[in-house]
Amino acid sequence: MTKIKDLEWFCPQPFMNTLVYRTVAPMSCCVIKNWPKSKIKSKYGTTDPKELHNEEEYVNFRNEFLNGGGPLTQKYCQVCIEQEKHSTQSHRQIYLDKFTNEWGEYREHLENLEEYINTDMSEPNFKTMEYVAPNNFCNLRCNMCGPYNSSSLAKENKDIGLHDAYGMEQFKDKTLKKQKDNVEDYVDILKNLVELKLVGGETLAIKENYDLIKLAVEMGVSKNMSLRITTNGTLTPKFDGKDIFHYIPYFKECVMTISIEFWGEKNNYLRFPSKWEVIMKNARKFADCPRTRIMFATTVNALTIGYLPEIADGVYELREEYGSRSWITDEKGLTYSLWSWASGSLVWGDGNQYAPSSVPLDIREMYMNKYFEHGDFMKKEYVDWQKLYNYLEDMPFDKELHKEMMKDIQVRDKHRGTCLTDIFPEWEPYYEKL
Repeated sequence: MTKIKDLEWFCPQPFMNTLVYRTVAPMSCCVIKNWPKSKIKSKYGTTDPKELHNEEEYVNFRNEFLNGGGPLTQKYCQVCIEQEKHSTQSHRQIYLDKFTNEWGEYREHLENLEEYINTDMSEPNFKTMEYVAPNNFCNLRCNMCGPYNSSSLAKENKDIGLHDAYGMEQFKDKTLKKQKDNVEDYVDILKNLVELKLVGGETLAIKENYDLIKLAVEMGVSKNMSLRITTNGTLTPKFDGKDIFHYIPYFKECVMTISIEFWGEKNNYLRFPSKWEVIMKNARKFADCPRTRIMFATTVNALTIGYLPEIADGVYELREEYGSRSWITDEKGLTYSLWSWASGSLVWGDGNQYAPSSVPLDIREMYMNKYFEHGDFMKKEYVDWQKLYNYLEDMPFDKELHKEMMKDIQVRDKHRGTCLTDIFPEWEPYYEKL
């Protein structure tokens, strides 16, 4: 019998996870690249996850994980391959740890996973689902994001005449605004899930996400499920009179991942026009919810890579502030962590001008020094800081991406009434005021 520990480069996601996005074919994970359009069309206009499961390409993709890799894993898994070379934990490693680590959240399902990979796998065995709502509404205009994931950024791009590589052409037909989803289609999948992950746009401001949460509660399956939400932390609206705080207690646990780029007011610049005090206020409200864990996630991009130590320090100070409340046992005996550090993911140079390779060599050297100025910073948990340091030291400078990024920043600054060098003076030699 094949054992997970004996496999050379294995990821459970193609076997246990489905990412559902009505505007494209379902995928195995959120960072997969070059995913082909499915040949099978359902009545909903896109492929049903169960239909996709047995398409030839997807079957071959899964089998490569059982045989040490191949051309399909090299093609589709580029992000994780590169992350493992240069960054902290990859998405593959994080998901794998959930099933195989001694303290893994889904360790109890490892035997089921191993039994599954030793069958013909013709029937899907979804244990986790990532639901990308058919709506790109977001109230923020984060520089390194794209219009496909932010309606506000799409509008700004239109206003200032910027068209980037992340979906502007697709946005023109307004499919994201018109697309509707019938959450009842996911009843069969929800029955067996141990984890439901919701993303956006801004996740907490999109009605379809609440419809899916409500359905899980009404089915009575939420009590067996971890609810994971990625949010910018700025909004907690009500739909049908109920906000997210109403639904959280119905789930086995809730993990709120708050996306930030800096610790403190600097965050307001790149994640424009967020307010840091609002984010922290909502973070504390989430922390007071039962069985809820707060995490912070950062994109490792050209502007943030030199400030990751400050984020880590901020998170650790916050954990110390909560003291004995860092770990809490509720009346049902469930334990959960309030504060944790979530490792950031690299923004790679596949058309994104905010990739870390856009950082000039002199600024890069300054950032490298900052890493060591933090004393025992390199020893802090979760993040392989040495890898990030080595990445800063070794990555080639991409002059063309750098030019594109500076142009993007300058145009947005003029439109927003902001100025990069007011926040990051080290970029003054490269900043041309418009």
